[in-house]
Amino acid sequence: MSRHATAYVNSLGITDATVRAVLQLLAELTDAPGDHRRPDDVPDIMGLHLQDSDVPALAVRAGLAPEEFRQQLRGLKQHVKMDVLEHSDGLWEIVYGPSYTRPPKPRPAEPDLTRGGPHPFWLPGWEKYSTWGYEQDPGGHQHLYAQLIPNQDGPDAEPRIWITPPRHTVQTLDELAEVIAESIAPYEPVRMPGVLIKRWLTRSPLSDR
Repeated sequence: MSRHATAYVNSLGITDATVRAVLQLLAELTDAPGDHRRPDDVPDIMGLHLQDSDVPALAVRAGLAPEEFRQQLRGLKQHVKMDVLEHSDGLWEIVYGPSYTRPPKPRPAEPDLTRGGPHPFWLPGWEKYSTWGYEQDPGGHQHLYAQLIPNQDGPDAEPRIWITPPRHTVQTLDELAEVIAESIAPYEPVRMPGVLIKRWLTRSPLSDR
């Protein structure tokens, strides 16, 4: 059981008893990073994977029929800001945490990073060698690009992931973040939403200290 995930769910103050019971059950199943830290130091993002074959047993624990439990999972986003992805192979991918519900901090205007580069990509595990930036092709068309290299591949490795035309023609940071989130999902234990990827594109971890 993750005490951080449980503490976070309890802090939401959800009044619907069924929704609260399902979320508390998910919190019990969550393996949140940093559970050794202080009880109030909740990770920004937490998540878990469920197989559809696990649903009947979980439904019993929640006091629901299996299909009722599935409907509750599908409807969680109506009560809490989170991602619930139901894949065709029977995998349920659930991601939630304070990053979804914490009000954004007011910040001063930042420079337009969609011009120039290369810029660093600060996502842990990718931050040593990955870059992104702005390009203009000979025809005058403008786009953003990214070259993503996992840290373990080393500085001389070819990028595992190229985000560039013609496969990807990306013109905004939001679009780039979503494409990166989709592209690196096979390499990560939990798929990160684009809103978090955008943070790793634009802000050094040192800026939060």
